[in-house]
Amino acid sequence: MSVVDDIVSFGEDVWTNLYDSLVKGIPDTIVLVVGGVIFLALALLIIKVVRGVLSAGVKRMPIDEKIGGLLVKAVYFLMLFTVIVAFLEMIGLTSIALALGASIAFIALAVGMAMNSVLGDFVAGGFLLGEKDFGKNFVVEAGGVKGTVVDVDMRKTRIKGDDGVLYVIPNKAVEGATWKVLSRPALTEHKHKLV
Repeated sequence: MSVVDDIVSFGEDVWTNLYDSLVKGIPDTIVLVVGGVIFLALALLIIKVVRGVLSAGVKRMPIDEKIGGLLVKAVYFLMLFTVIVAFLEMIGLTSIALALGASIAFIALAVGMAMNSVLGDFVAGGFLLGEKDFGKNFVVEAGGVKGTVVDVDMRKTRIKGDDGVLYVIPNKAVEGATWKVLSRPALTEHKHKLV
């Protein structure tokens, strides 16, 4: 073989490799990307519809508006994250999808550990907001305070004590202990809680 034959052979090998990897691979790549974009568009449309249905359903349910909004947002972000990871997997970016999934898991773990107390108050607040024996204008003894419940939100309970002082108590301290109901408000004020 001569040098010219070697160069020609080398050129043919380069062309064959380029053709196999680029030209033959382009249609597959285009199909993957176009399919991924169509999947993404349909998935986002479905997520939007599901979010609307959930929002409407939560408004009809006898739960606090804040809890309902939070549930809808949590489901929305979970669906959105799942679609993004599926899209990355679909277009061949498996390693990025895995890295994103692992990163989100570690972030969720760190936030969960950092917000342990807040989440406990939040969960307790959800239970208190749905409780028929506790709520606004109830006269109670709870969290070491005797007085009238002024407000209950997702994190704190506010009780105006018999001494005239407003006490702000973490929901975990109220829900996790025994409270006494000394008197209830008029039935018309809390008929939704008694249902």
